Amino acid sequence: MKKLTTLSILLISLAFVVPAQASAATNAGVKPGSFFYFFDTASEKINLFFTFNPEKKAQKALEYADERLAEAEESANENNPKAVEKAMTGYKEEISLATEKSKGLKDEERAKELLNIVSENTAKHQEVLVSVLEKVPVEAKQAILNAIEVSKKGQEEAVKQITELKSEIDKLKKEVEELKAKNEAQTKETEEIKKQKSGPSISEDTKTVKPTIPPQS
Repeated sequence: MKKLTTLSILLISLAFVVPAQASAATNAGVKPGSFFYFFDTASEKINLFFTFNPEKKAQKALEYADERLAEAEESANENNPKAVEKAMTGYKEEISLATEKSKGLKDEERAKELLNIVSENTAKHQEVLVSVLEKVPVEAKQAILNAIEVSKKGQEEAVKQITELKSEIDKLKKEVEELKAKNEAQTKETEEIKKQKSGPSISEDTKTVKPTIPPQS
């Protein structure tokens, strides 16, 4: 009994020592190779097509990219290279769409927030993809490598756009401050001109001098 307890403690300790592998945040639904996979992905494409708001479209594309990533991971665990390749093709399409739509937002602050999400997600995706790469057979490795490259490009593009947006926002703030200072200077100048035109002010202490009338004879 004492030996069993010691062994249990040892196993629990090892569980904390061994680093956890990166894993997709979303669970895979219908996987590639299933009869229903075509209908599943077709439904997503229709949903994206009828989503006209660029921000919502980018968010949905990121969700679908997470799902493709989970499909690839599970397919790799099942040693199904063709399913991995199919999932990775979909992943590349979704990441490209998310990055493209994020850049098109008119609201610079919202665009910056969304691009930050793209950057963070793609960084996590790359960790998962590297983990998947170690599991798949040789014939599926190229598909994973291509997906990693797309993910890196998506991240780089997002970071680039964030830097440009930050520069534009800072420039706009500077222009607003300069315009504000200019308006304040013009207002002050106008007030000075008005004072000059109105002439010197008469003090309240000024006394009115009455003319002296000579006495009558």
